Amino acid sequence: MSSRTARIAAALSVSVAVAICAHALAQEANAAAKDYDQRALEIYEFKKAAASGPERGREIFYYKCWFCHNEFTQGIPRLDGLYQKGKLMSGENVTDAAVKEKIRNGGPGMAAYKYALSDADLDDLVSFVREKCCWNSDTPPLNPRFRAR
Repeated sequence: MSSRTARIAAALSVSVAVAICAHALAQEANAAAKDYDQRALEIYEFKKAAASGPERGREIFYYKCWFCHNEFTQGIPRLDGLYQKGKLMSGENVTDAAVKEKIRNGGPGMAAYKYALSDADLDDLVSFVREKCCWNSDTPPLNPRFRAR
């Protein structure tokens, strides 16, 4: 009798676990698609200027990097021409992987962004630093939604 009760209890436990998993999967499937017409979502995901690439990297740079890496700060390296310099301050060769690693883990006097920026964010940011970095603060990046009348 007790082995029969144990089998029934085990079967019941398994069926409850399956029902919970099925309910969770159904909720994920019914989740609303992201609405990129909502500016808050574009800002949160750094997608106001572009969906990906150097232009999105420029936006990430503006929000995450420019505050320290600009022409007004002293003792902090400027990032324009970084790939032409050949070496990081740590002595490593300047490669995409080394720059991403420095951004992820930071260093002396530099914040780490491994929890704040995804791999896609890092790819776009590094493409901007490599190809288009940086701008003069008197002429910051244009707002892509601004329409002159």
